[in-house]
Amino acid sequence: MVYLNLRTLKDRRFKTAVIAVICGPLLATLSFVVAQASNSGKSDVGQKKVALIIHFRDQDGKAVAPNSVKDILVMEHGKKLQIVGSPKSAGPKQIALLLDSNFRQRKVLALEQQTAVELLSEFGKDNARALVMSYGAEIHYSGELTDDFGNLKSFTGSLRVETDKQNETVLLYDGMKRAFEKLSDGPGTKAVVIFAEGNDHGSSIGWASLARLAERGHIACYVVMFADHSFYGREVRHYGYYLVELAPKTGGRLWEVGDNPRKARESEQQVSEALDSQGLVEVLVPDVHANRFHPVKVSSPGYGVSAQTGYFDNGIH
Repeated sequence: MVYLNLRTLKDRRFKTAVIAVICGPLLATLSFVVAQASNSGKSDVGQKKVALIIHFRDQDGKAVAPNSVKDILVMEHGKKLQIVGSPKSAGPKQIALLLDSNFRQRKVLALEQQTAVELLSEFGKDNARALVMSYGAEIHYSGELTDDFGNLKSFTGSLRVETDKQNETVLLYDGMKRAFEKLSDGPGTKAVVIFAEGNDHGSSIGWASLARLAERGHIACYVVMFADHSFYGREVRHYGYYLVELAPKTGGRLWEVGDNPRKARESEQQVSEALDSQGLVEVLVPDVHANRFHPVKVSSPGYGVSAQTGYFDNGIH
């Protein structure tokens, strides 16, 4: 009996050893596959691609083609974002030029028109299409995007300031929304250049929704502030406050001209340079839906960088 029990014990040990030899590698393999699948999900799931509008300048302040810049760092809350591919020039230009023609602009509309005509001359030198709009109590525009800059200049010269000083409606934001809609989908340098005193009254859309629309369409907003008064002190809170917020969120810039012809000429040159150097860089960001704006910082050693200051994590609300 003792012999039989020992033999039985040995048989059991042998079978256990065989099972361990066979199953051990199999379990290890399965564990490896599961781990790999889990790691793969973490790297691919939960991210989305976002394109940011960028501009680069060399140490002399001259615009640099985005596709010539190699070393770029994009940070969000201290975390480095993965860049997809290389920065690229945006491509052929589509530009909407908006002029403020409300009654309060009666002393500076001529300066707006002169600056607009000079800008159109610059656009005509490039592979560009443009349109011109005016806004106040009503919105008027030249038509669809065109490369007939002679007609665009004629339309610009025909604009007149509104005469009803009792009507406080200024459809700045609605005008910008219509301009966005006129710019076609697809690749290209897309920009809305806004001449504005800065106030809006009566539009059906707010500035934050405009910022979301601009990001969705990769449209930069360049704002030139015209008025017969200063924008300093308390008035900056009343005139143009939201445009100061909106422009950098779209990758654009803002200039204050007032009624100064010298500043108007300088802003015209700088808008042209910004449009020439406008580019895109794509990054991977966390796919969250908090309905908020996420600030980012873009830098590159040896270059001055002007870039879209962040992105919205979802669509219009």
